[in-house]
Amino acid sequence: MSSCAHSDLEVQQDDGTMRGVEIAPEGCHPVSTDECSSGYMAPSENVTFPENSIVKQCCKCKEGEKCNLCADPDACTEEEVEKFISTDETCYGEPPPEEEEEEEEEEGTTDTSVTFTVYALLGLLILILLMFFLFSRRAKTI
Repeated sequence: MSSCAHSDLEVQQDDGTMRGVEIAPEGCHPVSTDECSSGYMAPSENVTFPENSIVKQCCKCKEGEKCNLCADPDACTEEEVEKFISTDETCYGEPPPEEEEEEEEEEGTTDTSVTFTVYALLGLLILILLMFFLFSRRAKTI
């Protein structure tokens, strides 16, 4: 659905026609406005054209909500409404719950690797101190 994507990108087809970015139904999910000004983004797996896209795609603003893409986010002009706001409710869906669980798992993995790194450094420090004391005592006996 090209009416969901906020992109001017168009690709010329074999027959000479131009085709814009297309997003699967319910492919736009809520994100931070830091990621996309509209507050909605389609992950790469929800971008149906161009095929095999590896790029996330920002979506248009949802009708009835504040739109940061407009010059005045609270009052978009008719031109801005046509360009930045989608009236197609099928564009928007919720992210699958699996994504949230994956993020939590990644955080757990990060905590584990940080803990491992700290313990490894402490062990190395203790080993260096032991070696220092061993060699310093041996030097005195000679």
